[in-house]
Amino acid sequence: MAANPEAAEIIRRKKAQYCRFLDTKQWDALEQLALPDAEFRFLNPDGSVITIGKTPLDFSTPKAFTAFMAVLFDKARTLHMVGGSGEIEPRDSPDEMSAVWGMEDQIVIRGTAGLAEMRGGGYYHEIWKRDGNGGDWHLKSLRLERIYAKSSVLGRVFAFLLSIWLMLS
Repeated sequence: MAANPEAAEIIRRKKAQYCRFLDTKQWDALEQLALPDAEFRFLNPDGSVITIGKTPLDFSTPKAFTAFMAVLFDKARTLHMVGGSGEIEPRDSPDEMSAVWGMEDQIVIRGTAGLAEMRGGGYYHEIWKRDGNGGDWHLKSLRLERIYAKSSVLGRVFAFLLSIWLMLS
């Protein structure tokens, strides 16, 4: 069964907002796109959960996700891009849709003249849920499965130093 075109367009717009809010560090707006108990999980190409310092990138609330990202991206400029219109399909309930988006991201550390950068790509696998009686659509779960990730030499040094700092804090 095909997704309701109106619902699919709302979800596409909200996914674009997710990327923009992440890149422009609008943490409160980003949280509003998700249900209060939405889950966020980020996986390496081998399927293991990405860990930075002692922190696995596996969050059980939007608040926990944005609090960590605010620290992680404090000294960075980022660009998150999703490709095409996504694969949006209804689930068992008319109030839930699944979505898959191809993505690529780039992280450039400020003050390094672009020499410290990280780049990667993969697929977001998401569930979106409509609240209440035909209400608005919100992110219920997000899982990023990375296909690749690469860093410049200075990017790897920065990631290493950030990991140490996060372990100590």
